[in-house]
Amino acid sequence: MKLRMALLALALLALVAGGTWWYLDALVPVPLASNEQRFVPGQPEFGEDEAVVEVLLPAGPTLDAFLVNQSDLALLEKAPEGGWAGQLLAGLEGSRHGRRWRLAVRPGWRLQNGTLLDAAQMAKALAAEAGKLGGTLRVVDGVTLELRFRTRQEGLPALLAQWRVPGSGPFIRQGLTLTRFERFTPGRPGLAGVRISTDPALMESRAWAEGLAARRWAWAVFPGQVAPEDMARVRIAPYDEYRTKDGSVWFLSRRMRRLRPEPSDWARTRLFGVWKSSTELPYDPLGF
Repeated sequence: MKLRMALLALALLALVAGGTWWYLDALVPVPLASNEQRFVPGQPEFGEDEAVVEVLLPAGPTLDAFLVNQSDLALLEKAPEGGWAGQLLAGLEGSRHGRRWRLAVRPGWRLQNGTLLDAAQMAKALAAEAGKLGGTLRVVDGVTLELRFRTRQEGLPALLAQWRVPGSGPFIRQGLTLTRFERFTPGRPGLAGVRISTDPALMESRAWAEGLAARRWAWAVFPGQVAPEDMARVRIAPYDEYRTKDGSVWFLSRRMRRLRPEPSDWARTRLFGVWKSSTELPYDPLGF
């Protein structure tokens, strides 16, 4: 009798443990907002979308982040209203114990190599980052990827907003040059390309101011100390001034449409949907 009771108690204990594990391991959807409003196609007039604009920016990690944001998209991004928006993900689920996650790849997303993004390619892109956390990846099917970790990864959505798929963005990056990817899934970007100059000599007070006064750049950032007479030239130049929360200041040509620096972090500023106005910037040997 005692043996039966002990066996029954063990069975009940195993049942409870199994039920608890099943409950904790079950996947719960993570709400994702739509990011369609973040990719608003440009509406340029004839020929305007063929513009290749020139930009003056200081070299450094912020510029590198800006370039990466145009060429390699992250899986998630912060939604303007809070929470997360799917960028390369159509859905995200996580277990209650935070060690199991399932990612649904956004269908029909074309990469710059001409292929469509699938779970196998996403797994390859994420393998190194997941491996740093001791995670393993399993391709469930063509559009579903599962990640498992030894320890709780409660903040995985924030990491997915940093993990990127190379060649998934609207512009192809080659050094400091961005060239439009014509087959970008949400639509055709309104600029044909961007050339960035980081020449320190051009960031010197007088050269910077003279370049803006001559309408040489599509946009340029504030280089630091500028002599009052040089700043006076800039104040009457056809550029609008934008101040961002990190202290940087953009001087943006009024002939550029729909380009607005991201106030919290200008490296997250999107070029998609931007185009040049019908009033042409004067030509100069560097490209305008």
